Amino acid sequence: MSLPSKWVKNHNVRKGDELNIVEEDAALRIFSGEERLFTKKTKIDFSNKDWGVMHSILAVLHKSGYDEIEITFDNPKTADVIQERINNMLMGYEIIDQKKNVCVVKSVSGDHLSELDALIRRIFLVTLSLAQSSLEGAKTGDKARLREVLVLEQTINKLTNYSQRLLNKKPYKDEQTIYTYLIVWVLESICDDYRDMVNAILEKPIKISQSLIEAHEQVNALVNDYYHFFYNYSNEELGGMREQVKTLKKRLIEVKCNSREEILRVLLFSITSRILDCFGSTTGMHH
Repeated sequence: MSLPSKWVKNHNVRKGDELNIVEEDAALRIFSGEERLFTKKTKIDFSNKDWGVMHSILAVLHKSGYDEIEITFDNPKTADVIQERINNMLMGYEIIDQKKNVCVVKSVSGDHLSELDALIRRIFLVTLSLAQSSLEGAKTGDKARLREVLVLEQTINKLTNYSQRLLNKKPYKDEQTIYTYLIVWVLESICDDYRDMVNAILEKPIKISQSLIEAHEQVNALVNDYYHFFYNYSNEELGGMREQVKTLKKRLIEVKCNSREEILRVLLFSITSRILDCFGSTTGMHH
């Protein structure tokens, strides 16, 4: 079989190499194996950029699958900002070369798509741990317990960014890849909501009403139920999950809380809505 010469060159395919073929009705999709993943390189200028912009750009380039980034800058402290971002979020990246106004960031650990399933399950488990820590901290006002959430949220950022990187580097992307990417993105957003709840409590410690604590427990139960639903999907269970969300939303609207608790109620409602957002992608993965 003859293959397009440009594709063969880009993917470094040689005579005798094994390729993957997927049948889709009347069409055949051909793609190289994991060991032939194309190396992506880019250059970026961080001159006159603030730290927040640098953080965002680095995260996007990492999850987009870039393997080597040449960065120029005008502020000597920029290299420290880049290193801090790598340490806190960008799994597999290292600064491999640094001069006065330029450094090179490279993926040095290798990206193994076989790790993806275990990585996504770990994201779920850390999310559940984060949700439980937020509840226990809210009940007791224990600042140490509350700060555990902030540490776990940083872990989630690392795991979700890296899983999105692996999904983007898959040589063959199907609907399941897209659905999985969306679910990972929503899980990270759920953890952001829990983080914001904790920061609100730490900023202005308050005694949280029993009705809001009970709502928090129910939201956590919903997150846990979605985890099991994700791995044990059924159409019948989908109906039950949707009804659970509907009931919980109604309860959160009706729950009595004072003005200082309002932000917590809003964030619990947001988490509930985000779980609902996952149902379509989860259903798509199984049909």
